[in-house]
Amino acid sequence: MHLKFAKKLAERGLTSKVTETMTQVQTGTHIAQYEILDFLGRGAFAQVFLAQDAQGNRFAIKVGEAGGGGSYVPRFREVTSERNPSGLSPDEAPAEALFLDPAKGPQAEALDSSEIDALLLKEAELLARAKGHGVPMLHEIVKVDGRPALVMDYIEGTTLRERIRSLEGIKLGWIAEVCSTLERMQRLGWKCHGDVKPENILITANEEVILIDPLAGSGREDEVLATPWYNPFLRRDEKGDTQSVAIMLYELLCGCLPFDHAPFRYARLGDSAAVSKEDRDLAMSLYLSYPQPRELNEHAPRSLERVIYRALCDEGYGLSDLRCDLEDFLLKLH
Repeated sequence: MHLKFAKKLAERGLTSKVTETMTQVQTGTHIAQYEILDFLGRGAFAQVFLAQDAQGNRFAIKVGEAGGGGSYVPRFREVTSERNPSGLSPDEAPAEALFLDPAKGPQAEALDSSEIDALLLKEAELLARAKGHGVPMLHEIVKVDGRPALVMDYIEGTTLRERIRSLEGIKLGWIAEVCSTLERMQRLGWKCHGDVKPENILITANEEVILIDPLAGSGREDEVLATPWYNPFLRRDEKGDTQSVAIMLYELLCGCLPFDHAPFRYARLGDSAAVSKEDRDLAMSLYLSYPQPRELNEHAPRSLERVIYRALCDEGYGLSDLRCDLEDFLLKLH
């Protein structure tokens, strides 16, 4: 089991060193043949920069952090109105690394640089397999101080989160397109995206929908990487992505998330949890007693309310069902 990030900092005296490592890539820095032009965004485990080559072609370069884990990194960051390497903007919701403690439930922890590098290489495999269909095209892997960095298409657009915050119109068809991309990725061998949320959906000027930042997973049975508010059951399968899309739908209809607490107390613990099955089932039923959309928004369509319920609660209801129901709803509008 890893030590928590805060404990690592205290024991190793790395606070200033980590900050320096995280901000060493900046405007004017050269990574391989690419010059860094600007900072684009950050998560719990990596930063993304705008870069260009000698021919003026622009790319996004993803560079791993020195360490990270979501619950700890933001505590060492100022919350800023704009995105920058030293702060955390309201438009960024970093994922977390969670240790599945059999007695206490999911507990946030940290990953070190070697673990983060392994995640980046797994992400590179996923992107290479997809070849740019609904996700960024991967061009190559370069090195930054001996660590891997991913060179991808630079996609001009705004995230779904930015559109929500700016009160711009949101099209339900975009959510159906997210489902289509997820289905396509599964046919190519992706088990799941693992981190579907408004921050990871880009909408271009031509209204092309691009899904970014898949979480490949650490491969450890006692650990999961996720953004719990959008994956409260910490699933690493198609159903987990289906639930994440449903939670986004709920947020678009109601202006809030369905669950006050995340992750679910017994998520992924199964029979190893130090609690009876009856208690787990009761806890699950209480957890899924979320306010129905029409309780918060009287204009919420009943058909979408049913879609959200089935996506969250019906184990047999998957991505293709969700996409078909959304497409049927849109057809009836016309």
